[in-house]
Amino acid sequence: MSKTRHEYKIGYMGFNFSFSTETESLPSTDGRQQPLPIASEEYGRSSSRGEAYRGSSSRGEEYGRSSSRGNNIQSQVIAFYKNEIPSQPNGDFIDNILNHWYGNYNKLDDFDTYIQWLFPSRERGKNSQAPLLTDEDVEIIKHCGFDQKAIRALEVMLDFYGMELKNNTINLAPNHRERLQVIKSHGKYYFVISRILSFLKELGEQKLMITWLKLLADLIQKNLLDGDAKISFNSYWIKYLDKNGFDEVKAYINEINRN
Repeated sequence: MSKTRHEYKIGYMGFNFSFSTETESLPSTDGRQQPLPIASEEYGRSSSRGEAYRGSSSRGEEYGRSSSRGNNIQSQVIAFYKNEIPSQPNGDFIDNILNHWYGNYNKLDDFDTYIQWLFPSRERGKNSQAPLLTDEDVEIIKHCGFDQKAIRALEVMLDFYGMELKNNTINLAPNHRERLQVIKSHGKYYFVISRILSFLKELGEQKLMITWLKLLADLIQKNLLDGDAKISFNSYWIKYLDKNGFDEVKAYINEINRN
């Protein structure tokens, strides 16, 4: 195990981003160092579109069945993503969430029933019934077709935030002003962004993270998101990026500051 220290500084929107991180790395099977997550955040207290989603590939189903943790017990994360078990408590099966919850903002607002299942993390959150993410889960999701469900889950939540994914770019949706007013009403909505970014980082979706963070930076600069968003951006969101991603977002922020 080795440790790497990173120093980052950036001036933006009336305050400075300045932080250093020391991340522990474990050797991967090919000898490269794999950084562990460098930031975490959990949401606070409070509590169909298009063609039906196609089922997982047969390869993914087979991989999920053969998955083991030393005792041949399948991960709850994978069982949920295979649509075999619902989220708990009082949640639903993932295919129902992806196909029928889109645009149902009242239902989606009850994060406790599903969000830690849809975007699992390695750290225990508020929902004690949600499973924790493991290395094996990540590999199955990335390589057996379940990553398509993860992207569909992102689209459902982006719509909740008044945003949309088109051509691998995240932009504002037509109803963004109405949705952003809701988002500004409670800090829990920013905590959920942290959870989603954490999961995207696990899946290696750096490009999606970058385009989302650029949009969020725009919204903060235009005061369409509030001071809590600034704090979350500085303290959590931007820290999920790797060094190259951070530098790209930093350059983008410098550019919009000059304009």
